[in-house]
Amino acid sequence: MACLAVALLVTYPLPAAACSAGPFEVRDYTQLLVLGRARSIELGARTVSGFLEATVTLDVIRVFRGGAASPLRFVDSGSADPLKNPVTGEQEFAGGSGACGTIDDDPIGKYVLIGLARGEDSRWHANRLWGAVYTDEPDYAMYRWVFERHGVAVPFLITGPVTDASVFGAALAP
Repeated sequence: MACLAVALLVTYPLPAAACSAGPFEVRDYTQLLVLGRARSIELGARTVSGFLEATVTLDVIRVFRGGAASPLRFVDSGSADPLKNPVTGEQEFAGGSGACGTIDDDPIGKYVLIGLARGEDSRWHANRLWGAVYTDEPDYAMYRWVFERHGVAVPFLITGPVTDASVFGAALAP
């Protein structure tokens, strides 16, 4: 079994890239910060970084910065692997691979707090450096760091260890 795992890692490579930047203000690069739930994903053409363009349709729950209607569509150009998993046949996502994608797992049905920027093509674009947190919960304590990076007042104060993020249920309600 271990040999099979090693063989899959060697024969099933992900595109190589590097997602890093020096100090910068996220607010200078993004125009939108939204909380929503991913309704669907459409895969498109191969991007210059070797991934497939993924267009996510998001049912907007709340807009924290900028203006957007629901549903909202955004493009992630660094997450969807062009090859499906050789064992399961399912679509693979590798947002954390170094190409600044935001999707690590199938996003459908997940809640996401995400910073977006309008591209030259007039579509909304996602980038890991701008912040994106996907979760099964609409009110999640880890959203705090994204709020802070975008200069949005944090709608709650965490004063101790968080063992159950659902205790913040009403904190993000519109």
